[in-house]
Amino acid sequence: MASKKAKTAQKATAADKQVCPECEADVRVVKFVGAGKRGMFWVCDKDCGYTKRTK
Repeated sequence: MASKKAKTAQKATAADKQVCPECEADVRVVKFVGAGKRGMFWVCDKDCGYTKRTK
């Protein structure tokens, strides 16, 4: 029983990761709500100012 993999578990691979084109740091998805931008955006972890709307 313990040798089976969980069907819902998915690990991010190196191919799935996004990289900031400006500073080469990792980027993550952030949801903006309220005044100003709204929606899902890719945002740089180092806060260099890189943002890109997700599809």
